Amino acid sequence: MYIRIAEKVMENPETVTLYFSYEFPSVPGQFVMVDVPGKEEIPVSLSSESSITVKAVGDTTQKMLNLGKGTIVGIRGPYGNGFKAVEGNKLVVGGGIGIAPLRYLVRWLERDIDVVYGVKTVKEFIFFEELRAKNVVFITENGSFGEKGTVIDILESMDLGKYDQIYVCGPEMMIASILNLFEREKILPLTQISVERYMKCGIGICGSCCIDPFGLRVCVEGPVFNGEILKNSEIGKYHRNGSGRKYVWKN
Repeated sequence: MYIRIAEKVMENPETVTLYFSYEFPSVPGQFVMVDVPGKEEIPVSLSSESSITVKAVGDTTQKMLNLGKGTIVGIRGPYGNGFKAVEGNKLVVGGGIGIAPLRYLVRWLERDIDVVYGVKTVKEFIFFEELRAKNVVFITENGSFGEKGTVIDILESMDLGKYDQIYVCGPEMMIASILNLFEREKILPLTQISVERYMKCGIGICGSCCIDPFGLRVCVEGPVFNGEILKNSEIGKYHRNGSGRKYVWKN
């Protein structure tokens, strides 16, 4: 379908939220395929029932930062396996732009939620005013706001055993470290983790987003997986470009 942008909010100089005059029938964690004229179609997680949030990391996302209110874009979806609601105490862990689908999740879960949200510098925070109304630990690597350190540093100091479910989205190396921590704490079964992979079709046909060694398709079986499934996968080891060539992740 083609949808007009109803509102544009610059979250910071590199990140924009585009709101549409349409509510997608969706759950948090699902994504849509966004077609910007003249650029590659890309997957973007929903940051609410009617919005997407992107950071400029490539040609397509950079162009999306420059789209104006009233611009029409092509959208397919929502697709994928989203987060599942669980009763009890919940911890939401976000790193960088990974907070976008988690913002939708926090709105959806509504109560019994603690949030850990980390970025490199204070300038990278998004949805700050909305999230600060919740029980949130803000973290910056350089100490420019909140706790100084990384998401892992804070998680290691917390009593993770008090949570009935932990939701995670963020950079892949952060996720890899979290998987190791959660395995040591024996809480992997209580986790739901959203991962990102290159996608072409978004509907499980092309296989470009499959995760070794199980062949799970991020677009269909994911992007949200239980931590036990991801622990012995390629996560944190390598990824692929559009041609399928493997690239080793670097810290």
